Amino acid sequence: MPAVLWVTGAQAQHIITFCGDAVPMNQQFIQDKLINVIKKQVNVVNLPSLRQRANSYFPLVEKYLKAYGLHPDLKYLPIVESGFLTKAESGVGARGIWQIMPATARGYGMQVGDNIDERENFDKATRVACQLIRDNYTGLRKLAGSVNWPLAIAAYNFGIGNIVNAMKAQGNNYFTMKLNPETGLYVYKIIAVKELFEYPELYNSKFGYNVFSAKTGPRTQPKPTDLDVVNDPDILGAIEKELEKNKDKKAPEIKEEQYVLAHVNGKIKNFQDGDMITIVLDEDLQTSNYGLSFKGYSFGVQGWIIDDRVFFKLGYDHDVTLLDLDKQKGVLLTDLLAKKRIDVLLKNLVYKK
Repeated sequence: MPAVLWVTGAQAQHIITFCGDAVPMNQQFIQDKLINVIKKQVNVVNLPSLRQRANSYFPLVEKYLKAYGLHPDLKYLPIVESGFLTKAESGVGARGIWQIMPATARGYGMQVGDNIDERENFDKATRVACQLIRDNYTGLRKLAGSVNWPLAIAAYNFGIGNIVNAMKAQGNNYFTMKLNPETGLYVYKIIAVKELFEYPELYNSKFGYNVFSAKTGPRTQPKPTDLDVVNDPDILGAIEKELEKNKDKKAPEIKEEQYVLAHVNGKIKNFQDGDMITIVLDEDLQTSNYGLSFKGYSFGVQGWIIDDRVFFKLGYDHDVTLLDLDKQKGVLLTDLLAKKRIDVLLKNLVYKK
């Protein structure tokens, strides 16, 4: 009988990245923290509409980011800033998709006035935002002697001068710095949005329903976490304590990506969000954190409908992701309903020892 061989004593680690670097937090805390941040938005934001709006902008934003030499993860910044609403305006006067302040806009040559406000112009605003982000990155390296993307993005929210002062007093680790509440949570929010958009299958089960589906609502209330019972709206104290414990722990580096053949047992009538399907391995799967699963091993997984595809929670956190043969995440819903067998690839992240 096919079996799974687990590595004795292996400790799985939840690997979450931002702009190519691992976020230095342990598994359970980052999951709870992300859920806590996201949960505050789920009941007040129309996530299905937001995803649809974001998906229409992402290809355009990615082209600008690439042209300016910026990491594609930064495409999630406008979601936190404005929800991709061109006329969004903050209480302090920031405006547009990128929420650019009037003085900053004028400093980069934009027209800001009663009759015309170029911050609402997608092309011009995105160019200025990319320039500003790049200037923050190079400016921090010049003024503070070091730089990383979390701090460069914190400077987008708080201003480069304030971040330089904070770095001189506290070092260069955003995740252990004491900043004002908004900036202290700012990068977390971007990471949380990235996680929810890219790995919804890992988080929908925590909510008990598909937050990106207009057809479903909460089935059950999420189980409270330690952070949920902290009623203080400023939860930075709890965050800082956990990070202080884990600041010296290094997240493993990814050595390579491997692809393992498998197949999904399909022809599932009336498939609904959260339903279980069966995956069968057509090759051995050797993972860094979860041991060896032999060819022929079958296991049940939960599926979630995202746009026109189904994503599966495999039980390996970020280590293993199911892709179709074109290396797109998940499988088409129409294939799951109509085909008896769907050949897939399991992308397996192998970490350096």
